Amino acid sequence: MLKLRSLLKSLLLFTVLLASFGTNAENNYPAATFKSPRDTFRYFLKTMKGYKLGDEAALDLALKALDLRGFDSQTRQISGRTVAIKLVNTIDRLEYIDFQKIPSSFSENTWVYKEEEIVIGNETFEVLIAMDLVEVGQKKEKKWLFNQKTLQTIGLYERAVKNRDIAKGVTAYTSWREDIKDKMPDWTAKRSFVLLNGQWLALAALIFLGFLTERVLRLIIVGFLIRFLERKGVTISDTLHKRLLLPFGIIIFTVFWNLGVRLLELDDGILSWLLRGGQVIFTLGCVLASYQLVDYLCLYLEKKALESENKFDDILIPLIRKSSKTFVVAVGVIAIGDSLTLDMKGLLAGMGIAGLGISLAAKDTISNLFGSLTVLLDRPFRIGDWVKIDDSIEGTVEEVGLRSCRIRTFYNSLITIPNGMLTNAHIDNMGMREFRRFSTTITVQYDTPVEKVEAFCQGIRNLIMDSPHTRKDYFHVYLNNLGAHSLDILLYVFFRTPEWADELNERHRLLLDILKLGEKMGVEFAFPTQTLHVIQGENPQYDGKPHAPTIDEYAKELATGVRAQDFAPKGPRSSDIQM
Repeated sequence: MLKLRSLLKSLLLFTVLLASFGTNAENNYPAATFKSPRDTFRYFLKTMKGYKLGDEAALDLALKALDLRGFDSQTRQISGRTVAIKLVNTIDRLEYIDFQKIPSSFSENTWVYKEEEIVIGNETFEVLIAMDLVEVGQKKEKKWLFNQKTLQTIGLYERAVKNRDIAKGVTAYTSWREDIKDKMPDWTAKRSFVLLNGQWLALAALIFLGFLTERVLRLIIVGFLIRFLERKGVTISDTLHKRLLLPFGIIIFTVFWNLGVRLLELDDGILSWLLRGGQVIFTLGCVLASYQLVDYLCLYLEKKALESENKFDDILIPLIRKSSKTFVVAVGVIAIGDSLTLDMKGLLAGMGIAGLGISLAAKDTISNLFGSLTVLLDRPFRIGDWVKIDDSIEGTVEEVGLRSCRIRTFYNSLITIPNGMLTNAHIDNMGMREFRRFSTTITVQYDTPVEKVEAFCQGIRNLIMDSPHTRKDYFHVYLNNLGAHSLDILLYVFFRTPEWADELNERHRLLLDILKLGEKMGVEFAFPTQTLHVIQGENPQYDGKPHAPTIDEYAKELATGVRAQDFAPKGPRSSDIQM
């Protein structure tokens, strides 16, 4: 317990020290008041001195002294850091700043520290270092900041003074980028078609290195993903593999590009276009990669679905695939629009206002979406089920989508049914049957002895009991009718088979067994025949049968004898056989 308390105290003390360190780091510099040119100059030079001495956070503090409103919002921080370094490099080569010479108050709205005309090559440029009194923030607070013209021309000013020595008493700024620029030949500092020659050279190197990097990394990443899925038992086709390589290559290259162009000290306008273009292509690559990864994910889910007995997964996975791809595309469109500085929030708000009109116009589409939810929740059928819909459509369910489902008929045609129709339709799912009924009539000849008829029926019952695919607790085999030309035996049986093809196979086997049984027992099967009796034109002879007054007694006597010789078991035949 004591150790726990001491540990908590140590953590608390460390947190307090860390927080105080961050506060003191900012307190080491002058207050960011910017109420006069002197305050702004002092704050900027002190924070930049801290940056020169290794305080990385001081560079961001120095940006408060710059009027960065003219820079693109996406590149404002990057370009601000670049111009802040150029500005301090220029001032350091002009003179050691005596803050007493900087006015502590100024009546006009613009104060100019330096203004010159410089010649670079054969061109003359006007450059300056000046401050404007501007209103910033929601409170419209007035501050003296290095103005936008200073930030736009400071690159030229730095080039004009770069060969001068650092003023005495000034802390010099050093970095690896400055060292590289100093070692580059003079022609790299000349401008050719918008950019400096050195920047063109760096862009070419960046493209080459980015191409090599994406070639290597995309093969590693995609290869790792494929090996992972193969360990899970999922086989990836060559087509799907190639379709995933391209978007991953785009992502890797644009990441390398966006990180590289930040180091080239490009003008804000050019940097903004290059970064926005890279971000748009990066977003497009992410959309394409996510689109393809949905297929990879669904392949894995399909394998899991095949391993499970529940066929509900077979419906759910196509819906997951389509809805996920729709979501990916929607998010991608919003992200690309945002990268192009389009007002996506306003667009989404406008879509919300227009939502009512769209929903009225697209009521059938919405009905179909709710129908797909009905299929998911109620599960009236599964992929592969044999269904009858409203007694007019019959076939096998092949696909269930967000808008419609597809039924493959037994004529091999494909019927597309809107899901909205399914909410009110009568669906007879033949595929959900536990047993498949078979009813037929077996006809035998009239001259078959009654004992043989009974034995034949019992033999059929034994065949049903011996079959592994028939229902044993409920079936019927009876002499059911005295037909016009045959004795009719009813065969009423259920098969326990999952598919129609299996049912046909078992029905085929049972009927063959019945034919074999009839052949062994000498039972002749009947077919429609007619017998013609020819009677001679003579007076009929008395046959010894009783006359009308004694017919009832005679029939009763014979019938009683027949019932006394009954050899057929009493009761349903399918229930008295022990399983």
